[in-house]
Amino acid sequence: MKNRSRYLATSLIVCLSIGIFAIAGYLHAAETDQGMQAGKMAIMEGAKKMMDGNKMIMEIMTKKGKMDADLTAAEKMMTEGYGMVTKGESMMTGSTMAEGQTMVKRGSKMMLDAQKKTADIVEHKGMTYECSSALDSCKWGEQKIKEGSLDWYFGGAF
Repeated sequence: MKNRSRYLATSLIVCLSIGIFAIAGYLHAAETDQGMQAGKMAIMEGAKKMMDGNKMIMEIMTKKGKMDADLTAAEKMMTEGYGMVTKGESMMTGSTMAEGQTMVKRGSKMMLDAQKKTADIVEHKGMTYECSSALDSCKWGEQKIKEGSLDWYFGGAF
């Protein structure tokens, strides 16, 4: 009888332990997925905001007659990066998840590089004051993209 109760207690502890580990694994997976979704949304929101700011900069620079080949190249790079981000985001389902993530990351990097070039050109041409609102919009978008990337990397665990 004593062995039987010991066996029952041991079995109960093992079953409860397995259940606890299973629930913890499920909750961790859900938290990680939630972080991935939040990261994706932040990147998309940031990319849109950055693209809008970039369009405003291009309009201002065109009106002031300050457009040049470097600025046009940065605009093209920004547009291509945004296209990659949106295409990658739409691919992030099922079997194309990894490919979509890679596209979003590459497109985001392209956009950030293009924004740095654009900001440098605007400053070099002395148009910082005129483009300040648009530059702020781009800076906010840049921060959202970086936050989203951190959510992806760490799985929203912070």
